[in-house]
Amino acid sequence: MAARRPVSPRRLTALISSLIFLDMITWLAAVPLVPVWQDELGLSDDQSGVILGIYSFSVLLFAIPAGHLADRLGARRLTLIGAAVFILAAPAIALADTFVLLLLVRVVQGACSAVTWSAGLAWLGGAVGDDYRPRGLSIANATATVGTIAGPLLGGPIVAAVGLGVAFSVLGGLVAVVVVWALFEPGGDPHAKREHEAQGPFESLRRAGKPGRIQIAFVSIAFVALMMAALQLLGPLHMDAAGLSSSTIGWIFTAGSICSVIAILVVARLGRRLNQTRALVLLPAICGAIVVLMLVPFGIPWYATLLIIVMSLAAPIFTIAYAACADGTRDEKIGEGGAFGMLNAVWAVGSLLAPIIAGFISQQGPSWLMYVLVGVLSVVAMLVLRRSEGVVTAAARAGYDPVQ
Repeated sequence: MAARRPVSPRRLTALISSLIFLDMITWLAAVPLVPVWQDELGLSDDQSGVILGIYSFSVLLFAIPAGHLADRLGARRLTLIGAAVFILAAPAIALADTFVLLLLVRVVQGACSAVTWSAGLAWLGGAVGDDYRPRGLSIANATATVGTIAGPLLGGPIVAAVGLGVAFSVLGGLVAVVVVWALFEPGGDPHAKREHEAQGPFESLRRAGKPGRIQIAFVSIAFVALMMAALQLLGPLHMDAAGLSSSTIGWIFTAGSICSVIAILVVARLGRRLNQTRALVLLPAICGAIVVLMLVPFGIPWYATLLIIVMSLAAPIFTIAYAACADGTRDEKIGEGGAFGMLNAVWAVGSLLAPIIAGFISQQGPSWLMYVLVGVLSVVAMLVLRRSEGVVTAAARAGYDPVQ
């Protein structure tokens, strides 16, 4: 049935956005559950950190294989398989009564996340038209940001009110509803005759690393992942040292998330009127400059305001980078799934390394050093991005690139 129906860009965007929203809820619901697991399962601080970090590590581990598998099996088919596993993995967290079982559940949840962000976005990016693609990917990223707000609410007050088992069983039920919906949506089929089918992951990586739109997406995502992961550690530490309560710090980050959603929706509204390559060259440089300005000792209002601004500018980088990556697959003739898989792996590396580096620097040396390091990295990123921008601009002027 699904193969005979025309693709509805709006309906498919809503479907993939729903999966991403549920994935983000599952990821971040674990944060307020750490004290519960420490009390009930006897987890140490180190074990709790592993439980939180293993999700991103699982994304890193499975993102590239999931992307290349999506290009061969079909993005729609692999998304359905991953979502079907997610139906069981979401409520399974309530059944884990040891550290090892909890770890295994989080690994499986992270693998499902890798499939959603690789195969799911490849389904969306490949099935909708060029004109709608930036808008669709922007909306999907906006729902991800909303999920970052909803996740702690599920793991905190909702679990406290109804219990862990009920809360995550309902979450699994919602995933099941989305899976049934997905059965009736077309697109995302394998393209056995396309050139990228004959390429292995290493050849795809080589092509993706060349100066061009995919390289722009990779560098942008790498920088923003490092920056935001570092600020998620440094921000609370700085504001806590200044005397702010955990509740106030939470509200500041919530305000940043709300502004991020607004910024993403503005990008979605602009669509093709926004020059993707120029935006991805400028935004990381602007963010790096603002992070350095956060060192100016004008007090907490100044610091918190700049933090919210950085969050608001960083969010569009994600959504524009995914759109640029989708367009770049046409330039380099590689599969959407493989490209998105590599992009998600880049994000996972940045998200894993930045808190470790920031924590080490804060523990061993002056805290301002990490802020300066972010500023330096923004300059390096800008230089690399400008080179790729020149390649994209030259190709467009030569008339071979219809997407600008």
